[in-house]
Amino acid sequence: MKKVFMSAAIVALMAAAVSCGNNASKKSEAAPAEAAATEAVEEESAVEAAANEAVEAVKDAATEKAVEGINAAADAAVEAIKK
Repeated sequence: MKKVFMSAAIVALMAAAVSCGNNASKKSEAAPAEAAATEAVEEESAVEAAANEAVEAVKDAATEKAVEGINAAADAAVEAIKK
């Protein structure tokens, strides 16, 4: 995640440097740099959302496995008592 944030910061910094570095250029030339910075931020949000979904999936899988283990132990205890 740290690399994603750093990449977005670098893209934003470069976009600012490009737009401020050449005052004689037209505004339309700076627009693609701003669009790229905006796109990078949107991609960062998408990556963060995907990471959060992955965390939830891992939590759900771990919970399911823990429940299965508890149920198996309970079944084994019942069988031991029956004998």
